[in-house]
Amino acid sequence: MSSANAHFILGIDTSCDETSMAVYDSTSQRTLSNVVSSQIKTHARFGGIVPEVASRAHMENILLVYHAALKEAGIAEKDLCAVAVTSRPGLMGCLLVGCGFAKGLSYQLGIPLIGVNHLEAHLFSPYIGSTPQFPFLGLVVSGGHTAFYKVSDFDQVDLLGQTVDDAAGEAFDKCAKMLGLGYPGGPIVDQLAQQGNEAAFVFKEAKVKMGPQYLSFSGLKTAVQTAIKNCGDDLQNKQNDLCASLQAIISKTLCNKALYFLEEHQLSSLALSGGVAMNSRLRSDIKQFGKSKGVTTFIAEPAYCTDNGAMVAYLASHRQGEDQKMNLTVKPNQKIQARRLKK
Repeated sequence: MSSANAHFILGIDTSCDETSMAVYDSTSQRTLSNVVSSQIKTHARFGGIVPEVASRAHMENILLVYHAALKEAGIAEKDLCAVAVTSRPGLMGCLLVGCGFAKGLSYQLGIPLIGVNHLEAHLFSPYIGSTPQFPFLGLVVSGGHTAFYKVSDFDQVDLLGQTVDDAAGEAFDKCAKMLGLGYPGGPIVDQLAQQGNEAAFVFKEAKVKMGPQYLSFSGLKTAVQTAIKNCGDDLQNKQNDLCASLQAIISKTLCNKALYFLEEHQLSSLALSGGVAMNSRLRSDIKQFGKSKGVTTFIAEPAYCTDNGAMVAYLASHRQGEDQKMNLTVKPNQKIQARRLKK
């Protein structure tokens, strides 16, 4: 494949438990490859992610994933024009592996190095291969994050509201663990919910005293724990109903909060992303929500919901010209600034 008129950007994400690299052609706006090496089986036996194990797996996998991404894209490394990498937020050891590899590659090839915010990459993932219409309301829902953002441009993202405790994905995983369903719990809950009655258990949407821009899922976890206890020996027969009711209230909470922010900030477009965006009920509800409220909705493709290099490369393609070779550092706790949380 000739690179004469193409701009091939390598995107790298090692922020948590997936080693991913992708090649994005910014000229044709196409993802040429998106390779993901998952560690789910490795961490399943621990019932959650072990940071030291995750970073070690990244070191073992990163070179293999790199070669696989180039091969799938049909290019040589000399064709790359830039390398983009997640530098914040995430697990410290995991971020260091990806950034270290990216720095070395950048110096070796003499190409720009672009550090990308993991959450911002998720925010733009529904638009991979196209161009967003600004401004829009972005909702990132994952195991570690559940937050709403006003996105005015590729470099203008403001936090509007977020959970004060558990993220939605964390609530799924913790409730699944209480039910003895294994890890990760979200996909299992989604599967069992298909056979359940969501009206069987009544879970309420949490009211947060700090203000309407916040939401909470810790109380839901407690409510599910109480419901499990009340089921007693009949839990096995009511498991599907519990999953359906849990899934329904999480989706309802997110849709109601989305409506609040859309009206509060006079926005007419909603973009859903993050690992929990793979949930079938949430995807369906967001689509229906858009139709009923006259809101244009964009939902990340399943391949771009979980952590992936394609979203990193896509965002970097709109920030070309930056070169952070000399000053790129990992910032595991740096999220998007909460500039608009106070009324």
